[in-house]
Amino acid sequence: MADPQNDATDTREVSAATMEFSHPATVTVDSPFRLEIENTPVSAVNITASLVDADGTEWTATDSYPVADGTLSLGDGPISGSGNARGVAALLQQATPSDDQARYAPPRGDGEEITVTVDADGTKLGSTTVRRKFGDSGGSTREVDSDEFVGTVYYPPGEGQNPAVIALHGSDGQPAHATARLLASHGFVVLALHYFDWRGRHEILPHELVDVPLAFAEAGANWLLDDPRVEGSRVGVWGASKGGEYALLAGARLDTVGPVVSVNGSGVVWQGFSQGQTAKRSSWSAEEAVPYVPYADDRSVWDETPPMELEPAYSASYREASQADIDRATIRVESIDGEVLLVSGGDDSMWDSVTLQGIAADRLDRHGCVYEHLVYEDAGHAITHPYMPTANRTQTKQFVMGGSQTGYARAEREYWPKAIETFERLRV
Repeated sequence: MADPQNDATDTREVSAATMEFSHPATVTVDSPFRLEIENTPVSAVNITASLVDADGTEWTATDSYPVADGTLSLGDGPISGSGNARGVAALLQQATPSDDQARYAPPRGDGEEITVTVDADGTKLGSTTVRRKFGDSGGSTREVDSDEFVGTVYYPPGEGQNPAVIALHGSDGQPAHATARLLASHGFVVLALHYFDWRGRHEILPHELVDVPLAFAEAGANWLLDDPRVEGSRVGVWGASKGGEYALLAGARLDTVGPVVSVNGSGVVWQGFSQGQTAKRSSWSAEEAVPYVPYADDRSVWDETPPMELEPAYSASYREASQADIDRATIRVESIDGEVLLVSGGDDSMWDSVTLQGIAADRLDRHGCVYEHLVYEDAGHAITHPYMPTANRTQTKQFVMGGSQTGYARAEREYWPKAIETFERLRV
């Protein structure tokens, strides 16, 4: 008589061999995708999604799924188990690293490979792979290092005309290449503008976030609008953190700017800062210094031990500022000639972006402007792009960012399509 346990194993192996996986071969990192599995031999399975990031760290996430009539279809719908993920792409947002402290490093070059493994009761039933890229490899790039601005232009595939967007980095001083690549994959010509550089690699760029010329954004916008591959008379602007502040200022002051997306930005201009210290000057200049909210003189409000939580110091500075200073520093966002999308993390530990962007929202509301202010209570300052692992975002070695893994996952899933939709308004 055959061993029943071996019979079950043999049956499962035979059934696993006939399992059929259906899914796209390649996707962009910001795109959910449908995975269908047929001829599944059991009524419930575990799905494990895994990848190795650009730094060589392995990330994995597992959840349980019911199977109906041998078929499992994973797409945008809710799943069983934790209920925190939707499909494979969103499951990856909940992935944890092999190195407990690692932060996800996005793919470079040819992208990354996602492995999807199906098992039941500890027995592997089958697996498949999907290649994921950060942008469309069919596009092209162009470096610009002129006496007016510095940046990298990302073009979508094809030779037709498309709207243009400027992507603005934050206070880390690193150009927003990832955002630019993703926006280009959605059919935009995107300039990842470099507006200051701590390392002093470009002669025209400030070495600190002080008196950064608005002229950089103006020159970049004019250059884009003169490009024969760009359509329309205005560009969109996306910015995060200090880049969000710069984006709102550029939109308010430049006729060449249309819709603006500000992620954890500020509706007031702040005092600038140099490495390791504040500077009694504005962050931005427009022929002359732009009025700003000064930092509190009381050094006791500043956290000076890494990882530093800066929100209390910014909030104290705002409370202590005179109303006259606040009024002068408030960005006239009602002058923006286009829709405005504000995205704020309710647990932002760098500054209170809900309040600071609420200043912009209030002005837009009073003037009857088209805008939306999305507040994600459990997200912090490190909101980026959807469908990437969100573990270990709460702090870096240098700063406390706030937020939770599930909070970031939701914020990025929901805000990013709205950002794309906002810039779609530029199409002629």
